[in-house]
Amino acid sequence: MKKDRVYMGRLVVSVLLIMFLTMSMATAAEKPVKIVISGGTAGGAWSAVTEGVAESLRRSLPSGSSISTTSGTDATNFIRIEKGSSDLVLGVSSTAMSAIKGREPYKSPMKNIKAITALFDEPFQFVILKKTGIKDFADIKSKQYRLRHSPNKKGNFMEIVCEKVFEQYGFDYKTLEKWGGKIFYNSYGQSINLMRSDSLDSLSGCSPVPTTQFVELSGTHDITILPLNEKAINAINKEFGTSKMVIPASAYKFLSADVPTIAARNILACKADLPEDLVYKITKSIYEKRDYLASVHVVLKGLNPSFMMSTGGVPLHQGAIRFYKEIGILK
Repeated sequence: MKKDRVYMGRLVVSVLLIMFLTMSMATAAEKPVKIVISGGTAGGAWSAVTEGVAESLRRSLPSGSSISTTSGTDATNFIRIEKGSSDLVLGVSSTAMSAIKGREPYKSPMKNIKAITALFDEPFQFVILKKTGIKDFADIKSKQYRLRHSPNKKGNFMEIVCEKVFEQYGFDYKTLEKWGGKIFYNSYGQSINLMRSDSLDSLSGCSPVPTTQFVELSGTHDITILPLNEKAINAINKEFGTSKMVIPASAYKFLSADVPTIAARNILACKADLPEDLVYKITKSIYEKRDYLASVHVVLKGLNPSFMMSTGGVPLHQGAIRFYKEIGILK
């Protein structure tokens, strides 16, 4: 009888201990988290998508969690991850790979970058005033045109890829300036204003189709978008891991033909040292909130499972891998 009492006592203690550990684990799992997401400048697609992602997490993560957003740029967002000032960022996969490998515009390799999901693709669009008489990139060189151009902010993917496009046609920024042209490192908004005041001939960048600013500009100015030839497309894709895309003539009233170009893949990246369970929940939240995200911005309507895990070569975080394996799209 004494042995039975001892056995029962130990059994009760064991059960209570298991219950305590289970409750502790559940409590820990539901502990509020603090996340800072760095996106794009106010008013653009990146800003809307960033807020959409943040709201998805607010609706899914434990009550009391703090999910805040801050503006940023493609190039600086990955620096923020490396330094730990942001937990999640939006960025171009090609830029992330440059950061990981220490290529331009970065001075050394970054080790704290992992991908969670692909978000959307954006085509490279080179918008130019028709009155320049320029119909393709070869015209710029053959005419040694004094082009006043804005490739967007210096150091981001859009600016870097613009000069690479120029190089495919036999010139670069310095050549352009020797011809009497000028490069302006401005945002879309600033560049549009310069074009309206006849202080700029062209601008370029990667943005959704149709881009509202271009539609509005076409209401007062005759503009077009320059196509890339197959050689340039293949070379850029090989160097940056981008993909070929065709902007249909139907996308803009001012286009008379389809425009072949390249597209950049935008991803949601995170600090490599974020806990696996947290990244798992973040990935699951985005997956489960796809319908909501599609209502936030049209670019997110293509957010399907196979697309999500295609992050342009940027290694997935272990938490994301765990989720994609769970739903059967990653072996």
